[in-house]
Amino acid sequence: MIDAVFVPRGAEERAVRRGLNRSRIAVVPIGIGDRAASMAAEIALASDSPPRRVLVTGVCGLLSPAFRVGDVLLYAWIASATGSVETDAALSADVHDAAGIAQSGIRALAVDRIVTRAREKRALGEQTGAQAVDMESYALVERLSRAGVAVAVLRAASDAAGDDLPELNAALDGSGGLERTALAIAMLRDPLAAARMTRGVLSALRALERAFRGIGAALPHSTATAGVRES
Repeated sequence: MIDAVFVPRGAEERAVRRGLNRSRIAVVPIGIGDRAASMAAEIALASDSPPRRVLVTGVCGLLSPAFRVGDVLLYAWIASATGSVETDAALSADVHDAAGIAQSGIRALAVDRIVTRAREKRALGEQTGAQAVDMESYALVERLSRAGVAVAVLRAASDAAGDDLPELNAALDGSGGLERTALAIAMLRDPLAAARMTRGVLSALRALERAFRGIGAALPHSTATAGVRES
C-alpha cells in the first residue's frame, strides 16, 4: 500500500512508530515548515531506491468548526499562495480503508507560519474554503507528485478553529526545529492557551497512533523498506 511515511520528528514520529509496530515501512522524520519538507523530498528522490507510494502525516490545525480536535483527516487537495495540488485518490482510498477512522475529501491550506489566533483561522477558512492547515504537506505533495510518486496525506487535528494558541512562531528556529527556551517562554506567557494546546496535541497523537495501528495491520511485516534515509 505505502512504502514510506514522512512525519515531523519528535512526538508525531513516535506516535507513528508505535502505531506501525513491527511493520517494516520506512519512517522518514522531517523538520517543521516547507523548507525542511522540500529538503526531505529531494533526499528521498535522490536515494538509490526512491519511494513510489508515500503517506505524509502529522498533526494539523482546523479552520472549519465542522471538525473537532482528535479528528483524523485525509486531504483531497492543498492550496498555497502559489497554486494547489491534489493528493492521489487511489492511495488515499487505500489509506482510508486501512486507518478506519479517517474522514476523506478534506480541503487543506499551506501556511509558512503557525496560525495562532482563532480569528485568523476563521478568516482563512472563509476566504479559501479550506478546512485544515499545516506547514509541510503542500511542499511534499507538490515535489513528490511532480516526480511521479503517489502521495496521500493523513493528519490528526490538534487545535480547533475556535482555539487560540500560544505565540509559537518566535520559537521556530529556521532549520525545521523549535528552540526550547523560546517555546517555554511562549507557553508561560499564555498558560490557558498552552494547557488547551497540550491537551489537543495529546488527543491528536493518540488518534494518529490508532490510525497507524490500522495501517500497520494492513501491511505485511515482511514489506521491504524503501531506500530512503531515516534520521
